[in-house]
Amino acid sequence: MSATRIFCKHIEPIWQKKTLSRSENQVDIWKISVQDYNLIPGNILSKDELLKASRFLHSKDRSSFVSRRVALRILLSRYTDIPPSGIEFIAGKNKKPELRSELNTIRFNVSHSGELILIAISDTEIGVDIERIETSFNYSDILRHSFSEQEISCIQQAADSKELFFRYWTRKEALAKASSRGLDDELRNIPCLDGWHNNNEELIGLNGNWHLNSFNIDHKYTGSIAFQAEKKLNFLYFEF
Repeated sequence: MSATRIFCKHIEPIWQKKTLSRSENQVDIWKISVQDYNLIPGNILSKDELLKASRFLHSKDRSSFVSRRVALRILLSRYTDIPPSGIEFIAGKNKKPELRSELNTIRFNVSHSGELILIAISDTEIGVDIERIETSFNYSDILRHSFSEQEISCIQQAADSKELFFRYWTRKEALAKASSRGLDDELRNIPCLDGWHNNNEELIGLNGNWHLNSFNIDHKYTGSIAFQAEKKLNFLYFEF
């Protein structure tokens, strides 16, 4: 049975606004407000994206979807020098979206919660998740299904149990998204406590060494990024 090693830690990123600069082994994490994009014309979207947007019953959900896709296209345009409307997506492994084959050295992942979007772009496989810290959210029913006994104990004993719950949750979701397998029923098997963990490769669909970095975006939001740790990566955190 092959083992996957996973290392979890919490970091304090420095969010910056600067001109885009790319280098090898760099991971860029972008923090974007939904409000910044909901007034941009949707004509840069594909017919499929516009059709999907039209199927949302609530205008808020439709606006959020359009904002995410517009933001993603604008960012990827900067990395590829292709106009936003010319960006083409294909279904990759387990239908995870990728750029068409000529450009698929670029990897990206998108998450959203509330009024914020988180987009990670790199040349290595990645997964990101963002969650709004809802102080009124009752997470007790989720604990037994998605967390181990040791993880539950840490959450319940924490000074701010709600914040720790959402931090741990984003770690699990980020790794699940990196695997592209859809691991909703396997979240309990994804470790989230600080430090190193050995996992069954077959359970989570990932091999090698992986890192999970979690971080506070502001006092309302927390996020995590999962990435393969076979080479040294440089992380930059941007406010768009």
